[in-house]
This record gives sequence, C-alpha cells and structure tokens, in this order.
Amino acid sequence: MSMYISPFFRKLVFLVIHPVFIYCIIAILECIPYESHLGKKVYHEMPKVGDNFQQEGDLEVYYYTGKGKYSYTTPECYFSFGNPSWGAKYEDGGIKTVDIKIAQSIPLLGNMCEDKKEVNFEKSYPTKETIYSTNFLMDYFSGVSHFLTYLVFSFSILFHFRLRKFKYWATFIIVFISGGVLEFVQEFFIEGRHASIEDQNSNCLGAIVAIVLFISLSRIKKIKSKLSP
Repeated sequence: MSMYISPFFRKLVFLVIHPVFIYCIIAILECIPYESHLGKKVYHEMPKVGDNFQQEGDLEVYYYTGKGKYSYTTPECYFSFGNPSWGAKYEDGGIKTVDIKIAQSIPLLGNMCEDKKEVNFEKSYPTKETIYSTNFLMDYFSGVSHFLTYLVFSFSILFHFRLRKFKYWATFIIVFISGGVLEFVQEFFIEGRHASIEDQNSNCLGAIVAIVLFISLSRIKKIKSKLSP
C-alpha cells in the first residue's frame, strides 16, 4: 500500500531541494556582515603590550608589542593566532579601538604572519560570550561550513541535471562561478567580510566530493538493478 503524499508537500520538497533555493540560503549566510567597529568604545590611551587594536573609523587590526605595531593583513592571519571574534569586547580579549592620533603615533614594525618569529605573541582564548556569538561561528567554522553547504548545493545541481550528460562539468562550473561571485560580493560590498581563496577551495572541494559520491551511488544502483531478479 503506497503512502499518499499531498501535492503541497511535493511542491515544498521540490522547492527546498532546488539549487536556486539552496544557493539563496548560502548567499544570505555568506553576506551576514561582521559586527562593525562602529559604536565600540574608543579609548584615548595607548594600547597595552599584547593588545590587538584598531584605529577609530578603520577596520585594519594591529598587534602592539610595546615598541610598535604589527599588522594583521588578512582575517586568516588574525585568526591563525587564536584570537576571538571581531565582535568580542575589548574587556573579553577582543580588539581595542583607540583614538586616531594615538594609533598613528605607533610605528609600524611589520606583518604579523610574515614576522611571526619577531613577535612575542601572547595568545588569547575566546570567552563564553564570543563562543556563542554569530561571528565566532562564522570565523572558526568557515572552511567546514563552506564545504558542507556547497556539498549539498552540488548534490542539488546533480539531482536537477541527473538526466543530462554534462551534469558533472555543469555542477563544478556552477559551484566555481557562484562561489566566486559571493566572494566578490563579500570583498567589496559586505562590511567586515573579505574574499578568501581558502573558502573558494572549500567550495570546489565540496563540489568534487559530491560528484564522486554521486557517481559512486549511481554505479551501486546500476549494479543492484542488474543483480535483482
């Protein structure tokens, strides 16, 4: 006895698994802006040794050694030192926003990631407040989330084009272009977000794994159909 499925439920399922719908969800998640430096308390004092700080009205972040500042040139560089989310308060180990004149009076000594051996870095750890923040989740699980979301997106494309011969190439090209578009949008239009080669690599890896799994499942299905009486 076959179970009855209402037309509405069928349409709902078709919508949820459609590539366009899934891509829209990914786009919304990737275009959430990081918490801005705007509205943060501005300190009219020198940073302390070991502080991460930024100039009022500027998103660039520096590490203060006591003798000068080292620049975190990319978000990946910043998070490679175990720093908490951008949105963490200074009191919780986050970034200190200082007066423009103070920030500009501190000499630039170099690049944090290029000059790691030169910097005596005091590693900070996230607090409970930052662990449960949206920014923390986006910061630390970015690579995994990109891989998983684009894996699902790729399966959706493959299912949509399952009867087409070009489905595998089409899936990879669509993922590559659509992922690149969102990285471009993040770089130039979303405050606090930046384009990342690592994220794009995760996107493509998700597509490749989805293609391999889809091919494997298709072959298993064919073998079972041949063996069945």
